[in-house]
Amino acid sequence: MFSIYTLLLYIHILSAILSIGPLFVVLTIVKKMRTASTDDMSPYIEAFKGAIALVKHSGHVLVASGILLMWYAGYHWNTSWIVLTFLVMFASIVFLARAFKPTLRTFNTPAYNHQQFVSLLHRKTWMYILLLLIMLWLMVAKPVLW
Repeated sequence: MFSIYTLLLYIHILSAILSIGPLFVVLTIVKKMRTASTDDMSPYIEAFKGAIALVKHSGHVLVASGILLMWYAGYHWNTSWIVLTFLVMFASIVFLARAFKPTLRTFNTPAYNHQQFVSLLHRKTWMYILLLLIMLWLMVAKPVLW
């Protein structure tokens, strides 16, 4: 039987997929950047930015649907897995804001170093994936830590 909870859960799961999935595409883009010439980098950078925008906006839906699910299911804000999920989420928001934009801004500037640029994007993408996977584990496993 159809319910609001089922719809919210479906939206939440779909937005989780859309907030993590594009990052694995980004890894492929970064791999291609390693061997691309500076002239060929612009399309890769635009694709990278587009994927990050999708991740960011999917995250907005993820948070909104998660809060609605919490409210609908009757979870308390001080539940350990919810508190930890929000802490990791805030860390990921700060990380996302500072991880990619400063690096991407160096493209076509005197500070641009191709190998360092690509390595930073690769490392920061994996770090962000790790943060999101920690959040995913907290939401799925719902560990009771206190």
